[in-house]
Amino acid sequence: MADTPLTKQLRMLRKRHHYTQKKVSDYIGTTRANYSHYETGITIPSNDILNKLSILYEVPLMHLIKLSAVSKKEELEKLKQGGKGGFDGLFIENPMSSSLDPLYLEFINNCPEMSDRELKEWMEPEDLELIYYYHQLSPQNKNMATEMVRIIVRNNRNANE
Repeated sequence: MADTPLTKQLRMLRKRHHYTQKKVSDYIGTTRANYSHYETGITIPSNDILNKLSILYEVPLMHLIKLSAVSKKEELEKLKQGGKGGFDGLFIENPMSSSLDPLYLEFINNCPEMSDRELKEWMEPEDLELIYYYHQLSPQNKNMATEMVRIIVRNNRNANE
C-alpha cells in the first residue's frame, strides 16, 4: 500500500463531498473493494475511472492524471527535485512553474487527513475570513487567488532563509 498524492487526493475529495466509498464505487461502476484499492494505492485507476472521478468531483481530468503518474516514492522525490524523467512542468498548470509544486505537496501531505476538529483548532479567525472571501470568487478567480497565495508564501520562505 503506497500513500501517493493521488490516493490522498481521492480520499480528500470523497470526504469533502461527504461520499462513502460505496457511493463513489457505484458511480464509477466498480465494487467498493476495488475503489478502496484506488484510495490505498494497491491499484492505480485507469484513465476511464479517472475521467468518471473528475466528473463526479468536478475537478480537471488532467489534475487526476498528473497525480496518477506519481506512484512510487522515488519517482515523487525525482519530480520534487526538478521534474526529472520527462515530467518537467507536468504537475502545474502555470507555465511559469515547473515540476511538482512543493507547496501543493505540503498541503496534500498535511491537510487532507485532518479531522474537522483538528482543522478548527488549527484555524484562526483570519483564516475563516480568508475562506469566506475565497468562496465568493469565480472558479477562475479562485485559481488566481490560490496562485497568488503560493507566490506570497514562496517569497516569504525565501526571505526567511
